[in-house]
Amino acid sequence: MRRQGFFATVLVCALLAPASAFASSVPDNINKVDAKGRKQGVWSKTNPASGVRYEGVFKDDMPQGKFLYWNKGDTLVSEAFYFRGGYASFNRFFYPDGGVMAEGYYLEKQKDSLWKYFSTDGRLLKEESFERGLLNGALKIYDSAGQILQRQTWFRGLRNGDWFEHDENGYQSYAYKLNLTHGPYHVRYPDSTRHIEGFYEDGRKQGLWRFYLPDGTLYKEDTYQDNVVRKRTIYLKIEGDLRAVDIDTVALVLRAPKNGQAEISTLSGARLLCDASFETVCGIFDTERFFYANKSTMVSYAVVNDSLLREVMPEKAASDLYDGQADEAALEGGNASVRPLRLPLTVKTAFPVFLDADGMEVLRHALDDRNVEAE
Repeated sequence: MRRQGFFATVLVCALLAPASAFASSVPDNINKVDAKGRKQGVWSKTNPASGVRYEGVFKDDMPQGKFLYWNKGDTLVSEAFYFRGGYASFNRFFYPDGGVMAEGYYLEKQKDSLWKYFSTDGRLLKEESFERGLLNGALKIYDSAGQILQRQTWFRGLRNGDWFEHDENGYQSYAYKLNLTHGPYHVRYPDSTRHIEGFYEDGRKQGLWRFYLPDGTLYKEDTYQDNVVRKRTIYLKIEGDLRAVDIDTVALVLRAPKNGQAEISTLSGARLLCDASFETVCGIFDTERFFYANKSTMVSYAVVNDSLLREVMPEKAASDLYDGQADEAALEGGNASVRPLRLPLTVKTAFPVFLDADGMEVLRHALDDRNVEAE
């Protein structure tokens, strides 16, 4: 804070000196060095690679006061006011129309203190704080209305402290300790209703994590140990009551034909009719454990009979002869070359489950992956 205050005080002199006043004072005798080879007086040079031309005054090889920089088209692209013997400067960068693009300080050629970035219409887009080239302190990103989209806290180039993010999907708040996520983690929906609550310890998920639907209903609890889920419980409304369901006991999720509700079949043979839709319940389940056999049935990988599946799975070229209809009678009078492929399961179900083309493709990849692992 003391550094920024000093910079701001020195800057007043720079802002009072217009570019025209400097240009009118440029003598004919420029670009000189002394006996020691040090730049002295007024210099005006063009960078051969970039074409950027600068004008400014040197004393003993160090820049002094205001420097101006133009591009090949003689458009002013930046200006710098040097102080502290030329080791520090306040800088502005401009859009082609002359609007300020960014401004901030350099100390010994490294970004230092507060930097601001602006849009073409002059809105503040971002603020950053630096210490000798490293992010240090608050970083803020703003939306078009001036509200904070992101707020970050840094310590000498390391993420350290509270962080906040806001977008169309909602809000996130969490914290870092020396570049590792550490502490409470919260996610909220756009209307501020809670979505996810959990905890990080030295970069790893630990303990109980809770997940909520947009209406505020708890739908999942995961217990973590060093980033690994040790226990998972799903909460579903069944006949108006919220009930806990161990995900490891779920075999199938089915779409009820009359109203599109989800019906769960368990390993024990129980059938649970949920209040929520098939799509809502499927969105809760982990796709690493479940796949869609067809558009109306989600199946746990754990209940697929791998050995029988390898026997009945058609060659890839013949897979277009199969569809996922749940009733063979539905094919009567249809294309005789198209037939359903029944999915072999290790559990008994009230009716057979058939694979569609997408389901076959998913299982074919799963079988290929298991063959690679076996080798």
